[in-house]
Formats: sequence, structure tokens, C-alpha cells
Amino acid sequence: MKRKGLKFGTVSLVLMLCVGLLLSACGSGNEKNSPSAVNSGTNSGTSSKGDTGSASELEPYVITWYLPQNVFPDAKLVQDAMSKITKEKINATLDIKLVDWGTYDQKMQAIAASGEKADLVFTSNWTNDYLTNVNKGAFLDITDLLPQYGPDILKQVPPAAWDAAKVKGKLYAMINTQVLARTPGVLINKDYLDKYGYNVDQFKTLADLTPFLEKVKAGEQDKYPFSLKGDVDIMNNYGVAIGLESFSSKNPGVVRINDDSSKVVNLYETQEFVDLLKQMREWYEKGIIRKDASTLKDTSSDELAGKYVTSTFTVINPDTAANQASRWGGGDASKVAAVEFSKPYMSTGSIISTMTAVARTSKDPARAVMFYNLLYSDPELFNMMSYGIEGTHYTKVSDDLIKKIDNAGYWVDSGWEYGNIFNSYRTSETQPKWYPAGPDKNAAAIPSKLLGFSFDPTNVKSELAQTASVVDEFYAGLITGIADPDTELPKMNAKLKKAGLDKILSEMQSQIDAWKASK
Repeated sequence: MKRKGLKFGTVSLVLMLCVGLLLSACGSGNEKNSPSAVNSGTNSGTSSKGDTGSASELEPYVITWYLPQNVFPDAKLVQDAMSKITKEKINATLDIKLVDWGTYDQKMQAIAASGEKADLVFTSNWTNDYLTNVNKGAFLDITDLLPQYGPDILKQVPPAAWDAAKVKGKLYAMINTQVLARTPGVLINKDYLDKYGYNVDQFKTLADLTPFLEKVKAGEQDKYPFSLKGDVDIMNNYGVAIGLESFSSKNPGVVRINDDSSKVVNLYETQEFVDLLKQMREWYEKGIIRKDASTLKDTSSDELAGKYVTSTFTVINPDTAANQASRWGGGDASKVAAVEFSKPYMSTGSIISTMTAVARTSKDPARAVMFYNLLYSDPELFNMMSYGIEGTHYTKVSDDLIKKIDNAGYWVDSGWEYGNIFNSYRTSETQPKWYPAGPDKNAAAIPSKLLGFSFDPTNVKSELAQTASVVDEFYAGLITGIADPDTELPKMNAKLKKAGLDKILSEMQSQIDAWKASK
């Protein structure tokens, strides 16, 4: 029996005879996972084992997908090519909305508030905040949808990682498969390491970089030694290196990684973070950090022009050096040196930093998950999303190695944002194959003691908003070294307390203690 549903207007007698049987059958099944229930009115035609059956059994549907990304002139061309694949497989076409990074969060808030139709949206703990959206009902519960319509997603994500995405035992987003552990570090143009007689093994801490950066400052008058601007999320990219685990960029509450009691403390009162700020202050006073760093909106153009020698705080993955060659090696990945400041660390924050949710306003949640499942199971579709169309935007060098065509009108190259990045083509000969490099990195990670804990901010929403305003007031100046932490931190902490800091810390501690007790 096809799953397009009954067509009304048939002989009324037949309907009357069937009513009792239909009601009985509906009452005995799992209505939540039935096609009619998950579609919000549009039939999906999908079996309970994730088999979508024939595309002809599905009603046509347009999947609207919002993603923070640059806008490319050939985006529509690529979208149409992807739609040919999805139409054949799940009878759906794509409407991919690439939204500028700087406006994405605001755009998603507006869509959630207006009730505008959306199917898939990128979410994380740093933009379009996952927990905030879950708590305000912007995302759908996909706990039952995922095994039914996304079996390949479940196969590719490490089982332990799913606990990190759960909120009160339920899933509201799909984890994008990538290196889920974070390894904090920086990238350096190797030409200058060689010129001044240094190698990456000499740098175990941030302070170890100081003599090298001083030589760069003295010897390279047209270069900036270290790239930094006022809105960089230091804790997200570097916190593990100083032994602190954070929960969101604006939340002052953190725990020390090696503290078995998981005591919640104020980030801005920890000696570890104070020492980091003092290091930034020292670098600023020595001219290692540029004078206008706190007000900079974008460093990309200067990085691409080779004006910086060392990157800002970043996460080092197997492909990072190759991917950033244009910024730190003049296009040559062999000239990019990656400095790692700690072992890989897997936390709830590192896992939920890149996910995709099904929006509450989706008209066919099942079809949205079906499509997303294809980004895990179909390498052709994934790579088309990342690199465009072969012969138009890139050429094949070998089976898994491609080369971008000059002035290509499409080149997203952000596979960490969607699907399974381990399906990705390589774009440089120096880039390792994702298998086994990616899974091995995840396997080597140190798991957080709080892996699976998600802080629910509901009870302290106003306090978090107030403390976020305080952080915004001081943050840029402090992390770029322009502000003196000896004088500015006491002012900041006093304001944080007035804004409700103690209530936030208490609420966090209470939730962590309850979570640990329930395990």
C-alpha cells in the first residue's frame, strides 16, 4: 500500500465501512513516528527502518535550510544541481539560505519569532544558541525521528557524543560529524620560524611564544606578530589549555577540568584566566598585538595578504594547516606550522558547537531529516555542497584530491558546518585522509567529567542577560591587552556581582550536582 494517504471523494459507503478499522489501527500504532504525524500535514512515505522507499511515493517538498556562510554568485547553480540528487532520492528540492556570519544570529531570532517556515538551521553554543532555542521551543524534538529517518547519521557520530546534545533526555539537533575533540593552539608561518631559529616543539605554553614574537616585531616592520581582535572567543578555542571548561561565551561560570568536585567558579576571578589576560597585556605593551585590536571587525584581508605571522587562538585538527595555507603559508600548506597547547579534549561544548536542528516551523520534519541523512551517506552530495560542481568550480587531481578553479563562483569549504566532514575531498596534498585521521583524533580525546551535562539557563535568564552586558563592556579591551587587568578586572567583577553573578553560579552548581547524583 502506497503511503500517499487516502484521497477524499471516494464512495462514502466505503469510507463508512472503513472508519472503525482505521480508528482501531491508528490507536494501536506509535502516532509520533507515523508519517502523517511527523509531517505536520505532508506525507513522508518512510518506513520505520529509515528506508525512504521510492521517491515517487513521496509528495514533492521544498527543504529550506539556513546556514551561516558567505554568499557565492553560483550558489543557485549548485543548489539546483544538489536538488537533482535529492529529488531523485527523496522527491525534495532545496532552498539553501546562506546568511552572512555577522547577521546570522539576529536573522535566526527573527525567523523564530515570526513563525516563518524553516526546515533545517545551523545551531551551536556560539551562534543561534542551541540551549536557548530549545528552551523557547524553536527546535523540534527529533529523538524518535533520528533513528527512523537518519540511520546513517547515527552510524557516523560516536555514540557517547549524543549525550552531549540531549536536553532533559531529548534530542533537538543532529551532530555534524567532524573532529569532536578540541585541541587548542595557534598556526605560524614556518618561514619566520626558520628565519629566527625556532621550531614548534619549543612552544608548550603561550608564554613560550614571547621570545619568537619579539623577534618578529623587531625584524619584520611590515608584519603583525599575532592576530587578535576583540570578539574572539578565547574560552571556546583555548580554555582547555589553561585547564578551564566553559559552557557558553557569555556565561562567566566555568569549572576546572581537573577538579573532581566540579565546583563552579567565576572565570574572571580564576588565576588561570587572569594570567592569560596579563600575558595579552604584556604582548600589547610590546607591540606584538596591534593597537587597534579591540575595535577590529575583520582580520581576514590582512591575514590573506600575509601581514600576520601567527594566528589567533584556534583549534588544531588534522586538516587545519592545509585549510589555512592561504593565510599562514602563502598558499603552501607545508609552510604552516601548527602548535598544540594540550591534548584533544571532548566536552559538551566542543560537541554542540556545530549542529543542525529541525525548526519548529518545518512543514515536513521527516523529510528534513531524510535530506540531512544524505549528507552523511552520499559523498557526492556532501562534496557538491562544499566545493560545487566538478569542471565548473574544481577539477579532480585524484580520487579524493581536488583543485579549485581560479575565480570559481562557489567554494564553501566548511564541511564542519554540515553533515559528515569525513566524506570530504582533500584540497591539498598535505592534507591527511580523513580516515583514519579524524576518527583517531576523536578516539585519543580526553573526555570531560561533565560530558553530557547541559546547563539550563531558564531560571537565570535575566541575570545572564545582565552579566552578558557587563562582559561586552570589558571583554574586548581585556583580551586584546589594551585594558590593564589589574585595574579593570576588579571593576568588571564588581559589576558582574551586581548583575546577578552569584545567582548564576549557584544555579549552575545546583544543576551539576543534581546531574552527577542522577548518574
